[in-house]
Amino acid sequence: MKDVRELIHTRKLGVDESDIKAAENKLGAVFPDQYKELFKLVNNAEIGEWILYPIKDHRNTKKTWDDVVRQNTVVREEHMSEDLIAIGDDGSGDKLCLKENDGIMGNEIYLWYHEDGEIEEYASSLKEFIISISDEDNEDDLEDE
Repeated sequence: MKDVRELIHTRKLGVDESDIKAAENKLGAVFPDQYKELFKLVNNAEIGEWILYPIKDHRNTKKTWDDVVRQNTVVREEHMSEDLIAIGDDGSGDKLCLKENDGIMGNEIYLWYHEDGEIEEYASSLKEFIISISDEDNEDDLEDE
């Protein structure tokens, strides 16, 4: 199995456990382990066309002000189901989401379509999402040659 760190090319730093806990407390739900592990490595990761919302970093609040908490409270899409937690977008209005149930977010990554409010399961986990996007990018690179 591929190491996810090899698939994300960035110089962005990760966040502390305390910043992750603060975001979880404000959202009222616990992130999946893979999500937390990724954000300890890199905050605000870019994966293909997708940008994952940052977790507010106490060391750099200016660069992380538009964080996952703000995206799910202040600027949340009004037609989005209450059990969805938006974790990223592709700039088109569509959102990557996790589903919250009894204070715990599941591993599955969902795609929420802004035009009709429909959702579909996109990947079984964050790792599978990253690998699938990386595979798509590699296929695109081969087609360009």
